[in-house]
Amino acid sequence: MITIGEEIVIKDLAEKLGINVSDIIKKFFMEGKLLTANAILSFEEAEEVALEYEVIVEKEVVEEISYGEKYHLEQEDKEAELVTRAPVITIMGHVDHGKTSLLDALRHTNVMSDEAGGITQKIGAYQVNWKGQRITFIDTPGHEAFTEMRARGANITDISILIVAADDGVKPQTVEAISHAKEAGVPIIVAINKIDKPGADPMKVRTELTEYGLMSPEWGGTTEFVEISAKQKINLEELLETILITAELEELKANPNKRPKAVVVESRLDPKMGAVADVLVQEGTLKIGDVFVAGESHGRVRSMLDDRGKKINKAIVSQPVEITGFNVVPNAGDVLYGVESDKQAKKIVEDFIREKKVNEQNKKKHISLESLSQELEEQELKELKCIIRADSKGSVEALRESLEKLNTEKVVINIIQGSAGAVSEGDVKLAEVSNAIIIAFNVRPTTPARIIAEKNWSRNQKLQRNLPRN
Repeated sequence: MITIGEEIVIKDLAEKLGINVSDIIKKFFMEGKLLTANAILSFEEAEEVALEYEVIVEKEVVEEISYGEKYHLEQEDKEAELVTRAPVITIMGHVDHGKTSLLDALRHTNVMSDEAGGITQKIGAYQVNWKGQRITFIDTPGHEAFTEMRARGANITDISILIVAADDGVKPQTVEAISHAKEAGVPIIVAINKIDKPGADPMKVRTELTEYGLMSPEWGGTTEFVEISAKQKINLEELLETILITAELEELKANPNKRPKAVVVESRLDPKMGAVADVLVQEGTLKIGDVFVAGESHGRVRSMLDDRGKKINKAIVSQPVEITGFNVVPNAGDVLYGVESDKQAKKIVEDFIREKKVNEQNKKKHISLESLSQELEEQELKELKCIIRADSKGSVEALRESLEKLNTEKVVINIIQGSAGAVSEGDVKLAEVSNAIIIAFNVRPTTPARIIAEKNWSRNQKLQRNLPRN
């Protein structure tokens, strides 16, 4: 018996089977295929060759491990070492529903009167001190950024605030935000904004959200709702209180006395300072002079600014800071780990880059309709995640009902999002991180959606182009 991966080079297969390379080339030549010793065979083709020599082939199970585990940078915590940390909040919702206004209003809730007007947010995150407890807000451009982070394996959000305008109600991006938050498995707090505006109807918003499984406790659900006005600063204290109660139920803890670990939220190349990144500390304490690695970059913390632009020497758990000292600009979502020395940092990054190049051609294949049957058999898929897009709400519901009828004992259809409109970039990103398929009825993808789909699934796109047309 031999073990191989998804693909194998002919000469490597010959070596495993203990036969001449020419024997395999001859076999395929007789089938009308002209191959060389360096040609790549699929698992099925290799299995076919092996069976002729009465050798059983098993597929190699590749266990994906994180960057930190691979280089032994993750450290286990003892319960006694853990302390309560500040919750990390992301605000998501439809454009123009007041996300920026809310972030700005919350940022000033704990500003002393003598500081008012003099606060300039320096980085893409900030902390609020409310009743002696800190709350961290990540200022992301929306659910796309939220999903980008998850696509790179960084789950930084503890609680998601879904902001919905009381005078506008649930919109397509609202629905997308709900799907992203649910898929990430984070609690949702609904902030019904603009309650001071004429035409505001909070009850309509509550009713619309029941369609997406979001109901307040008094309606028999588990989602907390707070009616606010970010502009008039109405009920912001109630919102902060709700965040703290939700965080308490989540029992968020971390060890401040260990190797520092942080996530890159944003990064850029500054003409004067070089590579700069806004990071959120997740474990330990990050200090000036700490040597670190972060994906393909490494360095030593040269300078550190807090969310008010003030120079500091160390950053604690859940604190957002801007740091410099990277050799190259890191990617958003890269996990930063403190390491022992510059030598260790360089070795880890060199190994990581080398292995990444080797694995470039063996990227995880995302499921597609064409490969569905094969995936179901090979991976013993228990759940098929779907995203539905259709030309009308009625079509969405009809598709949903039809798909749910296909549930069997072996496979469950899980529709993680269903809405009317074109296939968006957000849909493609959600499908990527969730390994879902997108089913579109009478609608087309937007240009950005098409571009990102072709980029992420180029191998599947080639397969589809080669399929015979009916």
